[in-house]
Amino acid sequence: MFETQSCHVEVDGRIMTVTLNRPDARNALNQDANHELGAVFDEFDANPDLWIAILTGAGDKAFCAGADLKGGMDRSRPTVPASGFGGLVGRHDRVKPIIAAVNGQAMGGGFELALACDIVVASQTATFGLTEPRVGLAALGGGIQRLIREAGPKRAMGMLLTGRRIDASEAENLGLVNEVVNPDEVLAAARRWANEILLCSPNSVIATKAVANALDGRSIAASMGDMFDVPEVRLLLTGPDAREGPKAFAEKRQPAWSNPGRD
Repeated sequence: MFETQSCHVEVDGRIMTVTLNRPDARNALNQDANHELGAVFDEFDANPDLWIAILTGAGDKAFCAGADLKGGMDRSRPTVPASGFGGLVGRHDRVKPIIAAVNGQAMGGGFELALACDIVVASQTATFGLTEPRVGLAALGGGIQRLIREAGPKRAMGMLLTGRRIDASEAENLGLVNEVVNPDEVLAAARRWANEILLCSPNSVIATKAVANALDGRSIAASMGDMFDVPEVRLLLTGPDAREGPKAFAEKRQPAWSNPGRD
């Protein structure tokens, strides 16, 4: 485990858990926090021994309240790194899964962080909203686009144009949350999802993510037409996991998956 000024980072086997640690600011992110998280997720992307990340917030009040509007700013560098708010919302081609464990308020950029994750587990007390218009701003960290894609245009615009908040139950009904759990079970539920993913071949997960990324804005027919040219798919089909999986199934044993970038 190690810490930056803005977060705790803990590694347990293949899983990296990142806990935003600015509870006095409801885990809102200032410039330094954005760049620190960018470096943390750079390490996650680059380290072949890390297969899944979980993102959560310290305390039980807030996952992330968005941008810290009170924080100072060094104008000699960008407000956020190239990877976007929280070092995450601009990673459009990442192929490792990230799970959001939303333990409280996810407002503005905090909601954008959750939307950028692959799986979202939420506390019953969690709330979500792209509230930027209420302070004269707009959700320019991918929240507008992702909310429209995931909730549908009319339901998304109902939230976007009013800046209104929704609870965890409504977020689940809109397809924005995978599971709603008791407040004290959020992180455990996220780890359960992570452990289910770990049962799968990491190369299969990476290939699946790569195909999903390549679908963006294209027809299913077009995506399927060049799917086998996606590098991650080719690596999967020519790699050891495509042989090990069927072999382990036939032998009625757990497969011994290879480690991407190592084996």
